[in-house]
Amino acid sequence: MSKMKQHAKRLLTLGLALGLLGSGVFAAFTATTANSGNQIQSGSVAVSSDVTGAIYDASGLKPGDTVTKCINVTHTGTLASTVKAYMSAGVTSGTLYNLKIERGTQTTGTRPDCGDFSPTATVKADGPIGTTATTYATGYDIKGSAFAENDNVILRFTITHNDDTTANAHTSVTSTGSHTWTFEAQNN
Repeated sequence: MSKMKQHAKRLLTLGLALGLLGSGVFAAFTATTANSGNQIQSGSVAVSSDVTGAIYDASGLKPGDTVTKCINVTHTGTLASTVKAYMSAGVTSGTLYNLKIERGTQTTGTRPDCGDFSPTATVKADGPIGTTATTYATGYDIKGSAFAENDNVILRFTITHNDDTTANAHTSVTSTGSHTWTFEAQNN
């Protein structure tokens, strides 16, 4: 073997030995910690009520008659939200029927019956049902402040058939027409 090849071979062997030795010289202590289960999830906005179907369904009313019905509305979402009530458009009763909505407490009775309902605030002042809010933007804030998760409000709807003193003013059946109440929650 030539001297040059022997010299190259020795340098290669020495380089490998130093490389292996060098890796041991530069080793360090290590430690780690891990945090598992990380995730990102949106909050929720959800609302429900304890009355299925119509809150009220009254027929055969005459001037001066009043109907009262109650409902418990609960916000089950995780985000603070304003809940508003509004009615579907198309009620054309003019001033024949008035509607008032109150917030309050109730410990007896099965809704939609009002049992011992006691009002604490007015949500919608007594006035013609035909002028009731029909969108979230114009709706009635049913709590007066943001709902937290599982907050609830009990509402009393009072419908009054106005007493028109004009003789024979209502000689035919007059109705508001079928309508829907919507309770909508929006995150603040």
